Amino acid sequence: MIALRLVVLALGVALGVFYPFISVILASRGLGPAQIGLVASIGAIGFTLAVPAWGHIADVRLGRARTLQICAIGGAVAVGALLGPWPPIVIALLFFAYWIFESSWQPLADALTVNLVDRRRYGRVRLLTSLSFAIASIAAGFLYDQAGFDAAYILAVAATLTIAVAAMRVPDVGRADLGTPVRGATSSRSRPWLGSAGVALRAAPRLGAVLVAVMLINITIISGFTYLPLRLAELGSPPSDVALSAGVSALAEIPAMLVAARVAQWVGLRGMFVVSALIYGCVSASWIVLDAAPLIIATRLVSGVAFAWILVCVVLTIARLLPSELQATGQSLYQTFAFGFGAIVANLVGGVLYANSGHSAVFGLGLLLAILAATMGWFVFPRDARTRIASAPA
Repeated sequence: MIALRLVVLALGVALGVFYPFISVILASRGLGPAQIGLVASIGAIGFTLAVPAWGHIADVRLGRARTLQICAIGGAVAVGALLGPWPPIVIALLFFAYWIFESSWQPLADALTVNLVDRRRYGRVRLLTSLSFAIASIAAGFLYDQAGFDAAYILAVAATLTIAVAAMRVPDVGRADLGTPVRGATSSRSRPWLGSAGVALRAAPRLGAVLVAVMLINITIISGFTYLPLRLAELGSPPSDVALSAGVSALAEIPAMLVAARVAQWVGLRGMFVVSALIYGCVSASWIVLDAAPLIIATRLVSGVAFAWILVCVVLTIARLLPSELQATGQSLYQTFAFGFGAIVANLVGGVLYANSGHSAVFGLGLLLAILAATMGWFVFPRDARTRIASAPA
């Protein structure tokens, strides 16, 4: 458990010292807004394609802990190389490589967690990532004011290598044999279509619909992540307000995750998703009318709670639907639909709407998609939160 806690703590630091600052880092390296958008979009596509591949490799080939080690080292190399005085095309390629490797970190950490601890304790472990992310991102913002963004590369490399070292000591379950019947799926001696992802979708027929509902609410979530800072800038807010908005949201996730298991037992996974999606939709609607930065930042307390409950609900749903041997694949599919496809749609559609119709169109669409996600979630998420016994760690 100590090694697992170190993995999730280091994950929050690795993301917190680097991810919130990517756009300004790119700007500091000479890329304009259009180029930054292009790099982010290409990165999102790479993320979307890479996540299910890492899930297959983890569940079928190398194991979850070993794959996490490889991806952590790969991400560290990509970020460390950014210390060089590269031209924009090389910088873009290094960021693309970073996104390819980084795409695996959260789903593999989640797979290791749900296979190792009691499912009701998942939120208590996952909150460590939110806590370290919040502290690291706020502290890093003040550091970069004085030291510049070279410090971001060094801190990210150190935290990422910590993940790699700690993952060596995390127990793992056995790898999946795709030629052997998996609970709920038909077996085949031939190589299954889509690899372990195809097996997972056949083993849990409702999983596809769950992922679509998750994608819809994550378009709303990512639209807020991307375009709320622009709204704050329009209102004359300094960069510290943008950092505070992100930090407040991450801090709000911590108490929410502490009580997430109890909420899931009380209202069920279905009720938890529906309520959380509707809460996030209402917060998105509030950003249409609020025109004061302190009030907008205050709403991030509520959106942080809703985001935490959605995250825990989805992870536990996948843990409920799939066997332990396919958890890396299931959690990777979650990341693919939520932060892959969801990010592509949110960034492309949201950018067009923001440029032509302003923030009201973006956040209004967020409300509509949240309602649609909640409606769909009512029919496809499991009603209760009963947990399943995982296979013994190998």
